Amino acid sequence: MTSDVCTGIEIVKKDAIKDFKVLAGDLQKQFGTDAVRNAVHGSSGLQNKKAESDLFFSAQNPTTAFFTNCTCAIIKPHVLKAGQAGKVIDAILEEGFEISAMQLFNLDTPTAQEFFEIYRGVLPEFIAMTDHMTTGPCLVLEVR
Repeated sequence: MTSDVCTGIEIVKKDAIKDFKVLAGDLQKQFGTDAVRNAVHGSSGLQNKKAESDLFFSAQNPTTAFFTNCTCAIIKPHVLKAGQAGKVIDAILEEGFEISAMQLFNLDTPTAQEFFEIYRGVLPEFIAMTDHMTTGPCLVLEVR
């Protein structure tokens, strides 16, 4: 993974993952265009959140991340290119979530495939999705 500029969100609240999934669905409807360019990715559970957080918020990249009561969210490259990341972040904050860490990453193909490994063989657009993640920077958030 290359990391030219570093910036991620952590949500801290009861039922954070469940509530963020609802918000992510709304954001995908508003800012997404298809199954690959769907604006936002959020961890699907605690085990995945840990693996995803560890991938982005490791000791080699100092962060303000708490790693508790949170989910990992990613604002995808097409949203950043369109200048819409601020609107996505505003929507997250307006729903009462806290963003405790934020890092901007440029993913290479092996890292993108590792990150989305759980979807290999499950989502037909796995290759297109991982390819899309390498088209520009991704904004990774720790949402609490």
